[in-house]
Amino acid sequence: MKIYKKIQLLIVALMISVVSLQASNNKTINAILDMGAQMSNMRNMLETYSLLATQVSYKSPEKRLKSSIAEYESTLDTMSKNFKDKEIITSVKVSRKAWKPIKKALLTALSDNDKKKMMDEGLFIHENIHSVIKELAKMKKYLLKKESIKGGDLLNASIEIQASSQRLSAHYAMKMWGLPDPTIQKHWDNGVKIYTDSIKTLKASEFYKNKEFKKELDNTEKHLKYFNIVIMFEDKFVPVLVHDKAEDTFKSGKKLSKIILDKIAK
Repeated sequence: MKIYKKIQLLIVALMISVVSLQASNNKTINAILDMGAQMSNMRNMLETYSLLATQVSYKSPEKRLKSSIAEYESTLDTMSKNFKDKEIITSVKVSRKAWKPIKKALLTALSDNDKKKMMDEGLFIHENIHSVIKELAKMKKYLLKKESIKGGDLLNASIEIQASSQRLSAHYAMKMWGLPDPTIQKHWDNGVKIYTDSIKTLKASEFYKNKEFKKELDNTEKHLKYFNIVIMFEDKFVPVLVHDKAEDTFKSGKKLSKIILDKIAK
């Protein structure tokens, strides 16, 4: 009888351990997805600021900017609450410090119509926003390495496609605005490279045999070709079309992530 009870206790302990491990793994995966989403969100804020500066009122950019700011700050609070790793704590601290002046600059789009000031703040945002994106990428990379998630490279590729689509739409909007920043083309080229390399990584995976996965990945590649065409036009800009195609790419990227994660969870 005593042996039977011990066996029961052992089984319960093992079940609790498995549930705890799954909860920890889910928390980490959600955090990785959140970091990727915020890498996209940062680029989206840059695009929104540029659209406000050029008076493109598509899809209520003022509301979108406010929502994006709140979303990023909420994500940092969640990371701070859920992870006590030294690396995460340090990144969150650096992020908050770097974010403060960027947020202040972004908010000028909601309160100031002075074209010269918005241009100056736009240059500041573009020059400094990378410091925030860098910390998001660092946290994503740390969590992927720490948990040794199976298929982590594929998950990362799907996240990078999402972020790259937003990077391209942001830099397209800055070019349309006429922001006098000589690094815009350099950032565009880097975004295209990451986007292209990520597609290549996913095409080489077993997932590309999956009909739904192939459909979504091919969709992202189709949009990349579109981006590379419209950026060459100097006298005609189509910010609404670029925005919508970037959003569609982002949605396809999220579907790719879900398919990968569903496989990992089995």
